[in-house]
Amino acid sequence: MPIKEVYAPLKSAELFKDWASKQKKGRPRKRPHSFEESVPHKVFHAGLNDIISGKGLENAQLVAWRHFHADAKGNHALVEIKIGEKEDEHVLQEAHFGPMAHDHKSLLPKLKELEKLKDEDFELAYLRIFALRINTIWLRADQRDNDFFIPIAPCFNGFVAGQLYSSPDFLKLAQGAAQRFFQNTQAGSLEDDDFKGG
Repeated sequence: MPIKEVYAPLKSAELFKDWASKQKKGRPRKRPHSFEESVPHKVFHAGLNDIISGKGLENAQLVAWRHFHADAKGNHALVEIKIGEKEDEHVLQEAHFGPMAHDHKSLLPKLKELEKLKDEDFELAYLRIFALRINTIWLRADQRDNDFFIPIAPCFNGFVAGQLYSSPDFLKLAQGAAQRFFQNTQAGSLEDDDFKGG
């Protein structure tokens, strides 16, 4: 199961390279061992309304690009470049260090070993559903029904970190969690943005 090569917009790539060049001396970048280790990938946000209504992720919003950084000492970071209101506007948002970056790196080689993923190539992406505290690797197939998901710790709402979920299984759990969230929230206490995602 090769990961499809996806190239970040030029501005996003330039901001990442600028960030990497400014890291402390003595921590030079090392060349990635493989494309999968350096692959830039899209970051999506999904809102509760679509999850509850059964629309799934058809309206998930592309909000950023993430780039993987590794240095000679084995330090890892995921550098997130936010997409602005205009299509060509990109802003350095944050860099994730520690367990999140390490988990991301350690997951990628394992994908090739999973039998369920051998029949198709996937685009690597990342999905957040803020209200449900869901952060997951999103393996995007040509058809959304064939997608797979691997939640990242910490996990809530019945999800298990590192477990592979088919699209129907993932969305069923997410929909149940969204319905419970909605039922447990008093009417009128939510802002509209809570249901739209980031």
